[in-house]
Amino acid sequence: MLWIHPLLQLAALLLGVHVLRMGVNRFRFQHLKRKCAFDWKGHVRYGKIVVWTWLAGLVIGAYAAERAWGTAGLTGPHHAVGLIMLPLLLAGLVTGFILQKPSGKRPGLALAHGAANAAAFALALYQVWSGAEAVRLLLLG
Repeated sequence: MLWIHPLLQLAALLLGVHVLRMGVNRFRFQHLKRKCAFDWKGHVRYGKIVVWTWLAGLVIGAYAAERAWGTAGLTGPHHAVGLIMLPLLLAGLVTGFILQKPSGKRPGLALAHGAANAAAFALALYQVWSGAEAVRLLLLG
């Protein structure tokens, strides 16, 4: 059960690289007036998969840690950063659902959506490092 969490989160991070790249293209087109391709349907589809997988992984990780060690907070900063990611993921998900409904341009909402998801992605990169350390100490050690 403990291995499901890191594998899910890593898979979401890898797909997240692609989704982030698509979002950067959208930003470049909408705000920098640069011509670039934007696969809107792919961004929406894969973005939902990434965020829902991260959320599921967060819940599974906390549950598995609680069951295995009696506390979800044993991993210290890894646990804390996961909790910081939670509102960012929810904000990205909610703004994404709003943006997928056609009703004109909403550049401010799109920026908030991108900022929340980019911040979550940056924190996920830290989570890879701290999670690898947790795996080394708690699962392999």
